[in-house]
Amino acid sequence: MTRTKGSKRNKLIGVLIILVGILAVFAYMILYNGGMTIRKTTTTEVVGKLAKVQIKGGKFELTQKNMDELSNLYFAKPITKGNITLDGVNVEILNDELLINAPIKYKSLNLLFSSKGKVSVLNGKVTYDVENFKIGRLKLPKKIVLSQIVKLNNKSFYVEGNLIKINPSMFPFKISSLKIKDNKILAESPKQSIKKSFEEITKMGGTEIDKQLEILKQKIQSAVELMGGGAEKAKLKEIQDIIDKAKGKSIDEKKQIISDGISQIDGAISKITDSDKKKELEKIRAAAENAQKIAVEKQKISQNQNATKSASLIKARDDLSSAYSQVGTSKEKQMISIMKSTMSQMASNSSYNSSSDQASVKSIYSTLDSQSKNKFKYALASNVDSDNLSVLRQIFGM
Repeated sequence: MTRTKGSKRNKLIGVLIILVGILAVFAYMILYNGGMTIRKTTTTEVVGKLAKVQIKGGKFELTQKNMDELSNLYFAKPITKGNITLDGVNVEILNDELLINAPIKYKSLNLLFSSKGKVSVLNGKVTYDVENFKIGRLKLPKKIVLSQIVKLNNKSFYVEGNLIKINPSMFPFKISSLKIKDNKILAESPKQSIKKSFEEITKMGGTEIDKQLEILKQKIQSAVELMGGGAEKAKLKEIQDIIDKAKGKSIDEKKQIISDGISQIDGAISKITDSDKKKELEKIRAAAENAQKIAVEKQKISQNQNATKSASLIKARDDLSSAYSQVGTSKEKQMISIMKSTMSQMASNSSYNSSSDQASVKSIYSTLDSQSKNKFKYALASNVDSDNLSVLRQIFGM
């Protein structure tokens, strides 16, 4: 009886020792971080590299140093959600894969979340094909982790099958191809055509109308030589003077001036009895009508352009709000505040003069050192989409 009790007690102790051992191993595997620390770098050359791609497109490569720079820029400040704080991420390029190490703090526990996988572009989206997920050394079931990502309902990335797809809006430019080779990320962005500014497009419309008005003036001059009476010549000279007033005017004003000119031509035609002279005036009227037709077309384009410009400026202002939360210094915040105000003013008033705003932003920007300038440009590039970034460059020249 005594032996049986002793045997049972020994077995129980043995089971407890095994359980404690399992728990200890389990705890070790979960809490293991391998002494991993976030790689810090003070260089920001990746900003210049990506800025060139954003403007011109084409092939580019990212080295391990570039990835460290991006990580440091993106995680300039810790990110906290609920009880979890993320101080930063190490993204390591391993031959043809990425190893992502993210030290996280959950309440008082320091944990290391990691993942390994391959990246590519599928159907226009950057795609992460997961090989594994781990906490410490403990491998996590892929299906469970992916199902939790689905529940996040995150707009930046989503799960499709066993793949994690990243929303194209997360990148400052389109990526058409991407692969990892020889410890480098090799990628390509579509070649960018040089976008004309809103002002250039409007100016082009006005120039085209001016060409038609010049043709009209030449026809009037030819007709003057055929007119015998002084009153007839004076009338044509009056019409010519009306056309001259259109130079340097807005498209709307040009359209009105042409309309006034046509009315004057109609008046002259009604008083002419000579058939040859009337034919010449009718040719002039046809040229004026052609100029008016083009003016109407350009006016519609200008109106649509103004609506597009206003929407673009409002979107740029909203994008700047996201950039504001990412910058850290008072100077950076001041610049973005001025830029946001400028966008609002220009959206509501197409004739708003932003020259003083531009001067203020450029003056503050000139006082930053090169590293701060790169960080500021990165904050803009990572929060403002490429089209709106072009708008900001047109206005503020950075």
